[in-house]
Amino acid sequence: MKEINYLEPDEIWEIFNVKSEHDFREKYLLKGKFHSLVPEAIINDYKVVERLMYYSYFNYPLIDEAFSKSTRIFEASVTLKLEILGLKRDGFESLYSKLTRLKILASNDLFEEWKIAKKFRNDFAHREAGALMGIILMNAFKHNLNLINSIFLESSTILNKENNLKYMLQQSEHLVKGLFILDYKNTKILLSGARPFSIGIINNLGKSLWVFIPITGSKIIQKVNDFPSSLILKLENVEIHEKGLKAIDAETKEVIQLTITENAENVEKFNLHNKRIAEIEKISPDISLEYMSMLRHKTAKEIADFLYKDW
Repeated sequence: MKEINYLEPDEIWEIFNVKSEHDFREKYLLKGKFHSLVPEAIINDYKVVERLMYYSYFNYPLIDEAFSKSTRIFEASVTLKLEILGLKRDGFESLYSKLTRLKILASNDLFEEWKIAKKFRNDFAHREAGALMGIILMNAFKHNLNLINSIFLESSTILNKENNLKYMLQQSEHLVKGLFILDYKNTKILLSGARPFSIGIINNLGKSLWVFIPITGSKIIQKVNDFPSSLILKLENVEIHEKGLKAIDAETKEVIQLTITENAENVEKFNLHNKRIAEIEKISPDISLEYMSMLRHKTAKEIADFLYKDW
């Protein structure tokens, strides 16, 4: 039997265009990031996740082991939070029971996210032999790390964030569906809607994450990838008014403006956009659902990254 070289890179990474160990670190190694209220015990425990992720460069299935460890750290965080609050119980208590007792410190939306993390914990605790998700888990790592951080936030911080987002959603309700022109990077983009999805609380304080949906323009729609890609921006100094909004792109520091348009030429383009979608839906009835699924996946990935950079 050939002796295993434990320091030989797993050849599967070549499929993902990873050319070196440095390349792997830059593209796939997620470092633990935590806010100041996260206990040292949790921060140190997460270093094991980082190590397992790093060693997956030499053995690809270790990605799953790293994620499994991160789900156990989520459970340990819940237990430690109850202990900090003086609410820890002796003997066995299910993770769902623990989370339910912490629910009074969170919002309903965050509690639902915690329940998803609990499902991941259970799924990875009772896996079938040979099961492997691999690189599919990369965004889940970031999402789970964000939820670990959320366990240790002050209740007032969580509720303020949720209330501020709800207020922004109310203020921008008239922008969710319609016809708009976005002035962005010296270009005018015709849109069918815009919506905020998240706001920052620490490093991203004062910033919000927005999704803008362009129309198709002159492009013929034959498959789902022909739909225009959504534009997702991190904004600051957002001013919402009855005709649109004005803000600063947090990345480029450039001013952007969104304006409702009733221009006849733009309306004609929008009608053509809707006609093309209706035509392709006759041939492929599920194409819009597939597009929305892709949009939700892309948005979830951007939200996870936005929150990760907030710590």
